[in-house]
Amino acid sequence: MKFSRLNIVLVLLVIQQFLYSQDKVNFSVSTIDNREIELSELYNKGPLLVNFWALWCEPCKVEMRVLKKLYEKYKDKGFMIVGINQDSPKSVSKVRSYISSQKINFPVALDPNNQYLQKLNGQSIPYSLLFNGEGEIVYKSVGYLPGDEIKLEKEIQKLLVGK
Repeated sequence: MKFSRLNIVLVLLVIQQFLYSQDKVNFSVSTIDNREIELSELYNKGPLLVNFWALWCEPCKVEMRVLKKLYEKYKDKGFMIVGINQDSPKSVSKVRSYISSQKINFPVALDPNNQYLQKLNGQSIPYSLLFNGEGEIVYKSVGYLPGDEIKLEKEIQKLLVGK
């Protein structure tokens, strides 16, 4: 069976559209201070970073300090972060204590069964996803090395300019 160039191009376009199309992500999380947050309500207001982390993960804690600075810098422009903690339910008091001691003032939710991590195709932490105003993932990061925040900040700035 012969394929014309046009047929091949059309097939490739369909495959590309399939690979890059994504459903809007939306779910509700309960924060450690017992608030319900729906992701769509946040990304409709501006860029949203969802960050999965745990107290036992040292790179997560280093990244948390960096994310706190980014949040402080851009929150008044509509940027939002939701931290989703992966520690066990027994660790809630330790998580609260850590959040308080580090003066982290963006919402933090718990995901002890990795339900949300799995829903967003996360395999390990730290794992961060940046959503645009339409709920599409525009940036993904697995792990953390000093300097990773530079690329993340550029992506945040792009979204804020386009807002």
